[in-house]
Amino acid sequence: MPKLLLPVVLSMAMLALLVVAPSRAEPTSGSTSGSAPGYGSSLGLGNNAGRPPPDLAALVPQVDIGGLPMLGSAAAPVTIVEFIDYECPYCQGYARDTWPKIRANYIDTGKVRYVARDFPLARHGRARPAAIAAACAGEQGRFWEMHEALFAGAGQLREQDIEAHARQLGLDAGKFAACRADVRHQARLDADVAAARQAGASGTPSFLVGASAGNVARGRLLQGGEDYASFEKVLARYLGTAAP
Repeated sequence: MPKLLLPVVLSMAMLALLVVAPSRAEPTSGSTSGSAPGYGSSLGLGNNAGRPPPDLAALVPQVDIGGLPMLGSAAAPVTIVEFIDYECPYCQGYARDTWPKIRANYIDTGKVRYVARDFPLARHGRARPAAIAAACAGEQGRFWEMHEALFAGAGQLREQDIEAHARQLGLDAGKFAACRADVRHQARLDADVAAARQAGASGTPSFLVGASAGNVARGRLLQGGEDYASFEKVLARYLGTAAP
C-alpha cells in the first residue's frame, strides 16, 4: 500500500470504531423517550411511571410533637408548631406583637394547641443557652413563663439575665443549674434543628400550621415574621370559619 494512503485508511478505521462502539454514559434518570409523564412529574419528583404511587401525605411538611412543650387544649382541632430562636429579632417581634393575640383568641378559647420546638441558628451564640434555660424551667413546670421572659428581654440573654429570670420565677437554683449543665440538651437541640430543616424551615420564626393529629403535626409551613392578619386567614381555612 502506498505510504500516502496509510494515514487515510487508519483514520477511516478509527471513525468506524467510534460509530459502532456502545456509549458508556448512563441514561438520564427517569427518561423514557415517548412515554407519558408518570405521577409526581408535576410535583418535581421526576418521571415515576411504573412505580407504585407514593403516600402524598408524606410530602406535606410534618414534625413529631410528642413530649414537646404544649399550650392549650389537647383536643383543639388545629395545631401550631413554632420553631424558635430566642436571639432572633423577628421571633422577638412576633412574641411581642402577634403571639399575645393568638394566645387570647385561639389558644385560650380551645381552638388551637400551640407547640414550641427549638431551632437555634448557628450565628446566634446565645440562642442555645436560652433554649436550654427554657427547657430546664419546663422541668420545674415553668416553661412558658421562661419562654415569655426570654423574649420580653429583647435579646438580653446573658448569663446574669437568665439567672435573674430564674429567680423571678421562683425556680430551684440548684436544680436549674444542674439541668443547664447536663450535656443531654445539646443532642436534643441537634435533633430539633434536624427536625426543623426536615420540615422545610430555613429560618426563624417558622410555623407549621395544620389539623391536629395526635403526636404528629402535619400541615402548611409559614416562614417569616407573620403578622396576626396572616394567621387569621390561614386558621380560618383550617377551622372552617369565615376569613376576617
